[in-house]
Amino acid sequence: MKYSAIGFGSIAVIALSAGSAFAEGRDMRIVNQTGFEIVEFYSLHKGETEWGADKLDGTPIGGDDERLLDLDDGSGYCLYSFRVVFDDGEELLSDNINICDLAMFTYY
Repeated sequence: MKYSAIGFGSIAVIALSAGSAFAEGRDMRIVNQTGFEIVEFYSLHKGETEWGADKLDGTPIGGDDERLLDLDDGSGYCLYSFRVVFDDGEELLSDNINICDLAMFTYY
C-alpha cells in the first residue's frame, strides 16, 4: 500500500486541544501529505455500523494540504474509524483513533 496514516498527540497538540477542542466539539485537522487528493472522508464511531455521509462534501483535500473537520456527531464517543478515498480510487481505513485526545491526523 502506498499510503499510511498517523495521529499526532505531541505535547503542543495536546496543549492546544485541551483548551478549546474539548469544550467546543471534536474538531480534527486532517493533513494530507500523500501527493494524491483525498476525495472522500468518512468517520464512524466505535458503536456505529454505517459510514454515513462524506465529510468533505465534494471539496477534496489536496495532496499537500489540510482541512479542519468537525467530527462531533453528538454521540459522546471518542474512538473512531476513518475511511478515505483517494483520487486514484484507493481507499485507506484507519481504526481506533481517539478524537478526544488528538487534534491532528496525518496521511503520508
